[in-house]
Amino acid sequence: MFKRAFLSMCILLVLACALQAAGMRKGPYLYYPGVCTEMTVLWQLHAEPEPPAVCTLEWGLDPENLTDSNDTVEYGDDHQHKYTISGLVPGSKYYYQVTAGEDVYEGTFIAAPNDSEESLKFLAYGDTRTYPEDHNKVCAAMVAAFEADPNYQTFTLLSGDFVGSGTSEEDWDTEYFGGVGPDYMFTYDYEDPNYYWDTSYMLANLAINGCVGNHEALSQTLFPKYWPYPFVEGFYWSFEYGPALFVVIDQYRSTRLTDKGPKAHNQLRWLEDVLKHSDKEWKFLELHEPGYSAGGGHDDDVDIQRLVQPLCEDYGVDIVFGGHNHYYARCDVNDVQHLTLGGGGAPLREPEPDYSEYVVYCEMVHHFGKVAIDGNTLNFEAINANDGSVIDSFTITH
Repeated sequence: MFKRAFLSMCILLVLACALQAAGMRKGPYLYYPGVCTEMTVLWQLHAEPEPPAVCTLEWGLDPENLTDSNDTVEYGDDHQHKYTISGLVPGSKYYYQVTAGEDVYEGTFIAAPNDSEESLKFLAYGDTRTYPEDHNKVCAAMVAAFEADPNYQTFTLLSGDFVGSGTSEEDWDTEYFGGVGPDYMFTYDYEDPNYYWDTSYMLANLAINGCVGNHEALSQTLFPKYWPYPFVEGFYWSFEYGPALFVVIDQYRSTRLTDKGPKAHNQLRWLEDVLKHSDKEWKFLELHEPGYSAGGGHDDDVDIQRLVQPLCEDYGVDIVFGGHNHYYARCDVNDVQHLTLGGGGAPLREPEPDYSEYVVYCEMVHHFGKVAIDGNTLNFEAINANDGSVIDSFTITH
């Protein structure tokens, strides 16, 4: 027993030294900026040892021949790097690597398809906060999903609550970004130094397009610091991907749906305008606090019911992706499917099947969602992250 513990400690020390030498604090990680020929790559280096002044990002269609490159310098005041790759061939798989000093970090992504594409697969989950080991388990299941079917290596929606405290740098380090915080010795499991490998691997190979949750809402700086999406105002924005429109809602900032100030209803008017003028076959909303869920912690958001549900019905929204309650639930409201995908790592809660007449199915389980679109048909599956089984499914046909 002593020999095993000593060996584990030695392995951990070697890994810690390697990580310190490498200097990577977060990433590399990805988000899709909304243009089919672009992908944004981000990373953050540790302050100690002294990080290199310049990093190099290389990418290409052949992992043995990365044909394009760009040198990056830090932006902000915390050793961050970001670069939006452009000129991508739609639908093609790309390989990339980040060189920071003597260390190299690799990843892949698939460029978005042309706007005329009629098929699309993507993933969705939420509420990844608090327990990184549970989040890592969900990430492992999602990695398995896109490795089994590479068409899922597009992006994942993340319906808010990335971390327990959006104002805590330590929570961003240890709860979401692979558990690799500044204190290496206490962020890795002694029995398995690669405990959070799946989280880091997923972030390097799958774009994350998320919305702000209530646990990030208190931070005016850290959420956009690590996720500088192309916001319209506050933290809301939209993007198109193949046959679908995705609208990301901000329920917390000064531009929230029910604001009574000088910017009153800015977001609501914008939301209606985006939905009204989109010609996409499929339309989705992403938000944190669901209008229709299954109790068990937080009540339904009546503003979503009163202000957003009518727009969903008027303009053909198919699914509203939410979180906030830490379980899986599906509610059918006049043929609009409201999904609660709150099982990404936060402490699970027991849902109430009889909470409202709209609840179709609910379960207390770590999970994620798979969406597969083919022309005028959409198939959804909710996947149990523990064993890969399907806990709920439905089909929408236009």
